[in-house]
Amino acid sequence: MKIFLNLIFITIIIYAAFSCDENIYIPSEDQPGRRDYEWSVDTLDYNNYLRMWASSPTDVWCTSPGEWEKSFAHFNGENWFSFGVPGLFNLFAIYGFSSNDVYVGGDNGSIWRFDGSSWKQFAQLTKNAHNGITFSRIWGESSNSFYATGAYPDEYGYNNSVIAQYTDRKWEMLNSNELYGLVTHLYKNFDNRIYLVVIGGREFTDSTHIYEYSQGKYYKLYSNIWTQGLQADITLIGREVYFVLGNQIAVRRSSKFQIILNVNSPNFYQRIWGRNSKDIFLLMTDGLAHYNGDNIEYLFYFNKVPGTQIFGAALFEKDVFFLVSEPTLNLIYHGKLYKEE
Repeated sequence: MKIFLNLIFITIIIYAAFSCDENIYIPSEDQPGRRDYEWSVDTLDYNNYLRMWASSPTDVWCTSPGEWEKSFAHFNGENWFSFGVPGLFNLFAIYGFSSNDVYVGGDNGSIWRFDGSSWKQFAQLTKNAHNGITFSRIWGESSNSFYATGAYPDEYGYNNSVIAQYTDRKWEMLNSNELYGLVTHLYKNFDNRIYLVVIGGREFTDSTHIYEYSQGKYYKLYSNIWTQGLQADITLIGREVYFVLGNQIAVRRSSKFQIILNVNSPNFYQRIWGRNSKDIFLLMTDGLAHYNGDNIEYLFYFNKVPGTQIFGAALFEKDVFFLVSEPTLNLIYHGKLYKEE
C-alpha cells in the first residue's frame, strides 16, 4: 500500500463549429476580468498541501496526504490553522456545496463529510473486492449528485481507474475497466456531456488522456506525454468544460474542439482556472498570468524557480486564493479587489 500511495503522490505532482441541431449553450456577454489585485501571502506551517476548496473567502480548505496532524489547513477569514481528524488519513480529494456540507477522500476508499461542526465517515467504498482505493478528486452538482475519482493498485503496483458516482443516496462504481491510470478530473458540461482526465497508462505512465464518457463508453479525445508544452488538462469555468491541449485552450462544441486561445509562451504550464471566458488565470513556470479576452499579463512571479507551481485555486467575485507550492514551503497567495471600476 505504501508503494501505491507513493505512486499516486508522484502521479499527482507530475502532473469547433456550432450546429443548429445541437443544444448550444450561449453564455451571457462575459466581462474582461480585472487585474488590480492587492496581494497578501500567508505561509502554511506544512509544505505538503495538494488540494484546495472554499465555500467563501472566509471558509477556505486545503488537504494533505502527509503528516496526520497537518491533514487539514483552514482559513476562517483572518487566520490559517492546521489539524488532523481521528480516522482520516492520506487526504487528497476535497469538495463541497456549502460551509456545512464538505466532503473529502481519505484512506482505503473512505469518504468523509463535514456538517459544519464535525467530520464523520460518509462511505467506505471498494471495487472488485479491493479496499485500497485512493480518491484524487471529488466533484459534483449537488450533495445528492457527485463523483469521487481516483485509482487502486493492481498486482504490479500500477493504477486501476476508479469512478464512483453518488446519486439518490446510493453509490455506484462505474465500469472503468477499459481505463488504466489515475482519474484526476471529471466534470459535466452544460450539455450534460461528461469529460474526464486519466493520467498514467500501461505503456506510458507519464502521459495524460482526455475522455468523453457517454452511455457506459469512454471515447478518447486527446492524449499526450508530460513533456513541457504538451501536457493536457480540463477545468470547469462557469458551466462549460475548458480543455488545455498543449499550448491551446479550447472548448468542445458540436463534438469538435473550438480553440479560444493559443498561449504563445514556452512558460505556459498547462493548468488554468477561471470565472468566465475573459477572466482566466494561467499557471506559468515562473508565476501566475491572466487572460482578459484581449491579452495575457503576469499577475505575480514566483520567488523561486524552477520547482514552484500552483496546486489549487478558489475564485470569488472580489477574492482569489492560490495554493502555491515552493520546494520547501506552501504559500497562500490571496488577491483582493478593493476599488470599483
